Amino acid sequence: MSNSVEFGSFYKLLQAVRDGNEKKNQELEWMLAEYEHAKDAKSAYDELGQIFCHHGVMELYEYTGVDNISYINGLGNSVWSYLKVRMNIGLNEYMTKSMLNHAKDHQLAKKISSKWDNDLSEFESNMEGLAKYVAEGIVELIT
Repeated sequence: MSNSVEFGSFYKLLQAVRDGNEKKNQELEWMLAEYEHAKDAKSAYDELGQIFCHHGVMELYEYTGVDNISYINGLGNSVWSYLKVRMNIGLNEYMTKSMLNHAKDHQLAKKISSKWDNDLSEFESNMEGLAKYVAEGIVELIT
């Protein structure tokens, strides 16, 4: 990727909510609402990454059937094994695949690269890597 992107503030907030900080839960909800449309993005990759962060958390809720980060963090290995069997896919792969499908369904590569005047083929070639990066960060913090 041409510009380095990191979502340290997102992951710190996610970690605080994971650890049971109720005050940070509302902050995370606000951040996710802002990230859904990434209006304050600073680059094409930042915009896509913000959308992927939002989408990843929503898919975490979908995958587990629970919308409480702290509770999800407490799930044991047997529950994660059951979910993998039930969903027929692991959480990391599920999130990544869903992010990429979302991007494809909404033509995000074309829209975002055009908006930021980025090379479309380069942007498309980096999408999967960014999706994996975001999904791995969320999964690592939560499981």
